Amino acid sequence: MPKRNRNGAGSIVYEPERKKYRAYITDALGKRISKRFDSSDEADMWLSQIKLDLYNNTYIPKSNITVGEWILEYLSTYCAPNIRAKTLIRYMQTARHLEPISGILLQELDARQVQYFYNNLPKMSDSSKNKIHKLLKAAITKAHILELVKKNIMNAIPAPKVSKPKIEIFKREELQAISDVFKKLIPLIEGIIYYFLLTINTGMRLGEVLGLKRKCVFDDYVVINNSLQDINGKMVDTPPKTDAGEREITITRDLSSDLKKRFNSGKIVSFDGYIFQSKNGTPLRPNQIERAWKSILLLASVPHKNFHVLRHTHATQLLANGIPLLEVSKRLGHSRASHTLDLYGHSIPGYDASLPNKISKIFQFYKLGAIVGAIAEIYVRKMAFYRNEKISYKAT
Repeated sequence: MPKRNRNGAGSIVYEPERKKYRAYITDALGKRISKRFDSSDEADMWLSQIKLDLYNNTYIPKSNITVGEWILEYLSTYCAPNIRAKTLIRYMQTARHLEPISGILLQELDARQVQYFYNNLPKMSDSSKNKIHKLLKAAITKAHILELVKKNIMNAIPAPKVSKPKIEIFKREELQAISDVFKKLIPLIEGIIYYFLLTINTGMRLGEVLGLKRKCVFDDYVVINNSLQDINGKMVDTPPKTDAGEREITITRDLSSDLKKRFNSGKIVSFDGYIFQSKNGTPLRPNQIERAWKSILLLASVPHKNFHVLRHTHATQLLANGIPLLEVSKRLGHSRASHTLDLYGHSIPGYDASLPNKISKIFQFYKLGAIVGAIAEIYVRKMAFYRNEKISYKAT
């Protein structure tokens, strides 16, 4: 016999052929909501919860979309229109690590399953684990906002701990060894000398170097308003990721002259005005530069560090020589000076050592002796009041 709740608020029926209890209720729009259970108690609890959700307007309709399907929809619909193609590719690569939980229904995913997934991730860097967490949290948060899930389970899951990355730089003697190789092999490696000089003198990213155009080189500065990126095997000219990435960087007149000589030499076939091109006049790829750079380091007997380390070296040397943090941050194209400080703060001379003295000068009025003296004076006054004694004070 069906077990019917009063006022037509739903029913529970037993289905002998399935040996299940089926609970159902009709919402305000006339749509039936139902689910089967092994016991009538489970069915009754579910029905009570659904009734409460409908009353509070917090009911989320059942959906068969899986975690994997939602991640793909989230990336293609809500991320792709607002990010660069290369960034989307990185997100898609990160999403592959979510495969162990991709088949779980989105509405059935719980915090314990996610934590178990985190605990059993294959060996990878802390940074990779953090990227997985950020993507999953962003996707689940969006699902919660869109009312695809009842609650945001990611609020109960702490982000994996990420150790601060160690910034590599080239030592002065290593830069000298690299310079010596350039001097010996100038006729053979003319092109890469310019990449090296431009990066070590400006801190430009490799994509910004490859994307530098003739019209952006002036007597004492270069204009950065684009970057060449290798996206699925095709070189694509992309705008800076942030407004801070579009900037002017001062350079020496000698470097400017060298760059102008290069594109005025007649050796370069025009290709959208890029300064650095292949012999065929096509854009150079980052991996071509990295291969050439690896060979230079080998000839110089310098341990391998990727080309981006020149950018780190530039920033570190500027700060070590007293260039203000904000100026360095602008030069690097960072959107926040705090990011520059996080990466290179250790390079500022006396950054930590000088803090106590500076703090002492700022708060010198609040010295321990003065505070103790003030407290003692209050105590003496209070005791004198109780003894009806008259206290005279001398100016000190």
